[in-house]
Amino acid sequence: MSWQLEAAPDEEIAVRVVLAWSRVTTELPRRLRACANQECHMFLIDHSRPGTARWCSMAVCGNRMKARTHARKRRFEE
Repeated sequence: MSWQLEAAPDEEIAVRVVLAWSRVTTELPRRLRACANQECHMFLIDHSRPGTARWCSMAVCGNRMKARTHARKRRFEE
């Protein structure tokens, strides 16, 4: 048996997004989450073994957040 998506052309992308979101939340429970950077509006799918990923991108958000934490610690030490 195979399924075929039937939707109005202007609604097809929305339907595909909802189906993809449903698949991710079903197949990867608790692995879909918002980026820990409060200024970021992206989500991440955590593929790490322990399930502890925090940022949508380590190169962008992760680096920024770690730099801010480091700067705060330095100010506190001075």
